[in-house]
Amino acid sequence: MRRAVDLAELCEASVDLLGIRAKQAGVELSFLSRDAGPVVVFGDPEELARVVDNMVDNAVKYTREGGSVEVTMHVTDDEVAVEVADTGIGISPADQQHVFSAFHRSTNPNALSIPGTGLGLPIAERIAESHGGTLGVTSELGVGSTFRFTLPLRTSRDAAG
Repeated sequence: MRRAVDLAELCEASVDLLGIRAKQAGVELSFLSRDAGPVVVFGDPEELARVVDNMVDNAVKYTREGGSVEVTMHVTDDEVAVEVADTGIGISPADQQHVFSAFHRSTNPNALSIPGTGLGLPIAERIAESHGGTLGVTSELGVGSTFRFTLPLRTSRDAAG
């Protein structure tokens, strides 16, 4: 059910939830919001949480011990962007072209050693697009990746009209 959702709260909850896994993996996980207070979007809270959780979970999963994952939020007049940047293994240019394709698994042996179905990102992208947003990636192999999830800032009145 779509309703007003505080995206900042979803990010905090995701970082709290995955903080235990990050700590066990020796990865520093932090959330930095450039704007204090709630950031309200209109959407399905469970679906939006799934996108954020997928981004944070992947970042922690593909970052080596001693690395870091930073979740940031940027708000403009008409949209909000959640960025999850890691110092992980990165994604090759060839794999970046298919990272949102169902069942795609990296050709990188380091990534293949980590369990996954290849469905998380395609589902997350579908959810982002169904909410009028986007999900994208910039990455450098061996350096890290940044996933960017954008959503329009709007009210339920805007969405209904």
